[in-house]
Order: sequence, then structure tokens, then C-alpha cells
Amino acid sequence: MELPAAARLGVQDARGGRVSDLDPVPARTRRFVAFTLRHGRLIWLVALVLAVPAVWRTAALYANLRSELEHLLPRSAPSVTAIEELRARLPGLQHLGVVVDAGGAQNLPAGERFLDDLATRIRTYPPELVRSVRVGNDAERAFLEQHAPLYLDKPDLVTVRERIEARRDWEVAKAADQLLDDDEGPPPLDFTDLEKKYESKAGGGERVPTGRFSSRAIAHTLLVVDVAPFSTGQGKGAELFRRVKADVAALGGPEKYAAGMRLGYAGDIAISVEETQALKEDLSLSSVVVLLLVGGALLVYFRWSRSLLALIPPLLLATVYTFALASLPPFRVTELNSNTAFLGSIIVGNGINFGIILLARFTEERRQGVKLEDAMTIAVWGASPGTLSASLAASAAYGSLILTEFRGFRQFGYIGLIGMFLSWAVSFVLIPPLTVWLDRNAGSARSPATTTGVVMGKVALLVTRWPRAILLGGALLTLASLVKLSGVSEQNLEFDFSKLRRADTWVDGEGYWGRKMDAVLGSYLTPTVLLADSPEQARAVRERLETARQKPPLSEMVTRVFSIDDVIPGDQLDKLEEARKIRAALTPRVRAQIPDDKRTLVDRLLSHELTRPVGPDDLPPRLLVGLRERDGRVGNTVVVFPKPSRELWQGPPLAAFVASLRNAADTGQPAARVAGSLPLSADILASVRRDGVFASIAAFLGVFLVVFGLFRFSRTTLLVMGTLAVGVAWLGAFAMLTGVKVNFANFIAFPITFGIGVDYATNVMSRYLSDGERDVGPAIRATGGAVALCSVTTVIGYSSLLLAENRALFLFGLLAVLGELVCLAAGVLLLPALLLVLPKRPRSSVSFDRGI
Repeated sequence: MELPAAARLGVQDARGGRVSDLDPVPARTRRFVAFTLRHGRLIWLVALVLAVPAVWRTAALYANLRSELEHLLPRSAPSVTAIEELRARLPGLQHLGVVVDAGGAQNLPAGERFLDDLATRIRTYPPELVRSVRVGNDAERAFLEQHAPLYLDKPDLVTVRERIEARRDWEVAKAADQLLDDDEGPPPLDFTDLEKKYESKAGGGERVPTGRFSSRAIAHTLLVVDVAPFSTGQGKGAELFRRVKADVAALGGPEKYAAGMRLGYAGDIAISVEETQALKEDLSLSSVVVLLLVGGALLVYFRWSRSLLALIPPLLLATVYTFALASLPPFRVTELNSNTAFLGSIIVGNGINFGIILLARFTEERRQGVKLEDAMTIAVWGASPGTLSASLAASAAYGSLILTEFRGFRQFGYIGLIGMFLSWAVSFVLIPPLTVWLDRNAGSARSPATTTGVVMGKVALLVTRWPRAILLGGALLTLASLVKLSGVSEQNLEFDFSKLRRADTWVDGEGYWGRKMDAVLGSYLTPTVLLADSPEQARAVRERLETARQKPPLSEMVTRVFSIDDVIPGDQLDKLEEARKIRAALTPRVRAQIPDDKRTLVDRLLSHELTRPVGPDDLPPRLLVGLRERDGRVGNTVVVFPKPSRELWQGPPLAAFVASLRNAADTGQPAARVAGSLPLSADILASVRRDGVFASIAAFLGVFLVVFGLFRFSRTTLLVMGTLAVGVAWLGAFAMLTGVKVNFANFIAFPITFGIGVDYATNVMSRYLSDGERDVGPAIRATGGAVALCSVTTVIGYSSLLLAENRALFLFGLLAVLGELVCLAAGVLLLPALLLVLPKRPRSSVSFDRGI
């Protein structure tokens, strides 16, 4: 922000040779600068010592980078409490799928051999990584076939017995020539209807025609690793993924078994590793790009190589201090998520602005021959009020996010608020002694200087020549924006979660291979679990779910629902008795009359003579997934397998699906809890709907209070806030026009734009008032120097997100950059044009002397 009028008078005194005449500079400023220069070495030593634990804490945060959905939500969200309860009660429900594209049905046997060899290796992994490895559901199918009489409904067993007895009686009557009607045909022995019903229960949940996870139709085969711990993030998943990939390489890959075969990974673990890896890669790239571009911009502007040494070290210290402080009470940000991971780059891009203004003011004085200490004193005095106001405005915008319940927003707000204030404070404490030392010891190095604001000079000329044309264009653009914004609705929210994953996932990543896995299995591998408190409540939930499945949305979105009663059947003693009667009724003569293609069900019923009921300990582990708890209890959960569909990636159908499950779970107090990744996604959408508008309003009010504190309640305040509102309107309309929808990541761009974007209008007005409202041209040209550089560094910080593979972060960066540019345009074009047209007022009496 520009130097106040009183400060500029002091500068003129200095330029006139009266360097010692610093009367306008408050004594506290002179004492502060003198202290920092006198004790500069000690101050820097303390700063570097503090940096050691700060770097350690920052590194720990980035090492604990998480992609869990629940880390974006408040801990009290229903889906978060449910998933935490799920982890406490049930063993792992996560999976890693290894999918082989055989390239043709003729290569399927080779693909299966490869997966068999890989499975042998994975089974040697420690139990804390792997619970089981499966290439099919043979064990489950074999168990169900051996105990088939118990898994048919009792009325169906009675039907089988009655059909067999009727045929037996007919055969006996015919042999004894006792048929009442010689033309009476034999009763049919057809059990096709019951076989179809039985087949729907085989296999433990997966819809595969054989015992192998293979599909000849699409020439794909699959291996499934059931993971030990449950988490929606990495956990030990990264280690498991690394070991599996190493064993795939050790086997030579599928192409060693048959040419033309390909391999990919799917499932929860693959999603977590893929998304987290994308975040890490994007972070590494963006950090390097931001530092290089910011450093280049500094060199171009200051034309002094030591400006990098004067600005970058304090900025990096402020950044690590920010993350370290945010990790401590009362903030307790203990990990970074997809919303907060890029704050390091953003803090660098925004936080360096305060140092730029300070150094620019210092170089201006040095260029006029002012002594070192006096130049720094004037620079600190002149730069502190405006930069403090900018820091407070940005902090207010970030801080507004703290008021929301969405944890992704709140953590972003904590780190951003701390970062903006610390960047300002560290700049004014560390840069003065370092800059003076660098300038004093410059030797033959070029003295500090700055480039001229040629571009902004042309902008000033344009505005002063054509103010009414600019106002007319701005008014038309604003009117069009308001018309466009009048049509805003929930359709402008991004409901398609598939568009928020990394860009290449649908080409060759988990998105692509996950769909292949779903096609092989016929259902999602990971279920949604309803957690009840008793077997009676679970049965009530199961009944309500069956009723709800008779109509949409569950009728179209659920493959299967099962509870303990489906795997531990009731009436087992009665069913065993029915099986005994069937065995007695099925004489060799009757059995011979059953067609070979109709004999399957009867053979299954009679192939094993059962002598006792089955219990939980008799079942294959897969049949108890989601049913057996860590303490051994069964019967308190209901498991729902969603049907593979794009609808589960879409917000409204997903919300309807989860709402239907929660409604079915509400059998009393307390209701059963609905746990899984789908409820988490639904709650994220609901949280953004609830908190997004609130955060934006809070940010606008916070920025207004800062502007009010600077200009009081005056026409100036209305002009500054009006300019900001116009810029935000342009941003919203442009987003709607280009189809950029609001999601859980990029909504933050709107409140942040309030805090960062208001700086340009404030700069213009500050300089305009400092000049006594005589001429708006100097106000525009003033923004072309250090403030224009501030805009460049801020855009660089946000633009780093445009390198992200993660689409949600890319869209955040896009909106943030657009917000910066439209607010800059409104501040340096529209506002000055309006000032030229408005009638002049008496010289403003606003005081700016609120600095250090």
C-alpha cells in the first residue's frame, strides 16, 4: 500500500538533505528500527534457533499428508463419527485389486497363472498388512454348496420335497397300475426357479458366474487383497502397494506370461495412494516453480541480486513458523489434507508482498542518497500502516473460514490467518537488519534500484483520457454479471465427484481399472455398513431396508443387502429335517427321472449329509465381512453393497442414497449409524452447501471492518468495498459463463479474494487521498511499482495450483487467479475512472499514522 502523506513529507525532507529531520516519524518507530539494527545479529540468531523446531514441525505436517475424506469434515459429522466407530468395531473392509487385462479370452489362463503366482507371494506378507488374498470365491461357493439345505428358505425346501414326493408317488402308482387316469402325465421335476434363487446367494457378495474372478466377455481377471486395517487414507496402504508392485516386477509382469497383457490397480488402497502421490508430486513441482518465478520477478523489479537474500529467507522462516504454530494448541492442525497442502505456496506468494513494499520503499530512499539507517526508518514508518492493513484484511478473509464447521475450511483458515500476520511481523523484524547489512556490505555489487512503472503509466494515461468509456464498459460488464448471477442455483455446485480426482485416473489410473474391477465382480467391493447396537435393532434395520429397496433410489442403486441372518440361517433344525425327508423320498428310480440339466439343485441338497447346524466359527471369513466385530460379536450390523453406477459419483443421487440408508437406520434412539466412503462424500457436499455462503459473508464483513478501521465510515470506504463487490461479481459471472463449478476445494477462492483483492482498491484510494485528491494518475502509476509486483507474486502463488493433477485443486487455483486479476482490473481501471468523474471533495482528513 502507498506511503501516507505525512510520510512522504518526511521523505522529501530526506531528499532535500535534511536527513536528520525525521520529526514526522514517531519516536516508537525510530526506537524500533534502531533496536532491530543494533541487535540484528541476535535477532537473526534467535530466528534461526526457532526455525529448527519449526522446520521439524512443518516437515512432520507434510510427512503426514492425508487424502482422507473425513479429514475435510468436522469430527462431529455423522459420517465421521460412524467411520470412527466402524474402525473401532470391525476389522478391515478395505481392498487392493490387481486387475489384469488379458488382451483377449485366449490369454485369460495366462493372466490367471500370473495372479496365482502373485497371490503366493502376497500371502507371505505380515498380518498387519494383509488379512487375506483371493483370486475367486471358491471357498465361499463350496461352503454354500455343502450346506445348501440350510441356505434355502424352508418353504423352498418343502417345495422340493413335495415335488419329489409327488413324482415318487406317481411312479409307485404307475408301477402298481393304480393311476386314476392313464393319460395322467408325471409331475415335473424342474427346479430351475429355485436354482436361480440359490445362485443369487452364492459367492459371498461378488457376482461371478464361476468361482474365479475372471470375465471372458471383457478378457479381464482379478486378484483381491483384503487389507488388515481400515482407513479411508493411506495408513499402511502405501507400504502394501509398494510391496505388491515390487513383486509384480520380480515376476516380470503379466507380459512375461503372455504378450499383450496389461496390469493396473484398483480399490480403496489404490485410490488413496494415487491421490496422495499426486498431491506430493504437485507440491514438489509447485514449490520449485513458485520459488523460481517469485525470485525471477524480484530480480526483474529490483535489479539487485541481493534482494533475493533480503526477502526470501525471512519469508521462508515465516512460512515454517506458520505451520509450526498452527500445529500447536489451540489450533492443533496435526496433518495436512487436500485443502491445506498447497498453503505453503500460497503463503509464499501472498506473504512476500509485505517485504516487497518495505524493500521498495527502502530502495526508493537509497536511490535518492538517503543514509542507510534513515532510509530504513522512513521505509518502516511509511510501509507499516498499509501493509498492516493488507495483512489484517487477508487475515480476516482467511479467518472467516475458522467460523465454519467444515474442517478443511477451518484448517485452511487457521494456517492462512497465522501465515498472513506472521509474514508481516517477520518482514518488519528480520528484513531491516538483513537489508542494511547486505547494502552496507554490497561492495562492488549494484546498489538497490527498481524498474519504472511503464505499464501502469500507460494504464494511467488510458484511464485519464477515457474515464467515461471505462465506466460505461464497467457498468455494462457489471450489469451483465448481475444478470448472469441472478440465475445462480445449486446447478453451479460441482456434484460430480469424479471430476475432482486427478486428471489421468480415468485414462490409466484407478478410475480406469476400478471400473474394470467392478465389471468383473458385478458390484462394488467395499460395502456401506449400518452399525446397530443390538441384533434386534439390526433385524429391524434389515427389514426397513428391504422395504425401501422396493422403490427408488435403493431399488436402482443397491446390489445386495445382508445381515447375520443371511449367513447364519434360521430354522436350521427344521431345514435339516426337511433335507432328511428329501433324501428319503428321492429313490434311485425317481432320481433317474430327473433330467441331467435339472439335477444340479438336488445334487447340491443331497451331496453332503448334514448332521448339525452351522455357527459363525464354521463360516469362511469372507462371508462374515462386515458382520463379525473385533470382540467376536456378530449380528449387530447390516451390510449394503452398492451397484456400480455413475450415479454414486453424482451429488443428488448420492445424497438420496445416503439419506435413504439413514432413514432405514432410524429405528429408534439411538439410530443405527451409516458408515463408509459414500456417506462421507454426501456429508462433504452438505457441508459445502451450509458453510460456503456463510464463510463468504463472514469474509466480506471482516474485510469491511478492516477497511472501516483504515478509512472510517466515509465515501472512501463505500468506494473501496463497492469496487471489491464489482470484482467479485465479475469473478462469479465469469465462472458461471465458463462452466467452472464450485466444489469443496475452490469455494475457498471467494472469501480469500475478498481479503487479497481489496488491496488494489485500497492502494489506489490511499495514494489518491495522500495527494489531496488532486490527481488520480499518480495513484495508478504508484500501483505499477511494488504493488504490481505484489500482484505478480500473488498470482504466481495461486498459479502453482494450475500445475496440480488433482482437478479440485486446479479449479481452486483457476478461480483464485481469476479473482486476483478481476479485482486488480476493478481497482486500477474502474475505481480511478470513477474518481475522475465524481465531484471533488475537500482534502481528506483521514489519518494513516497507525504503523509501527
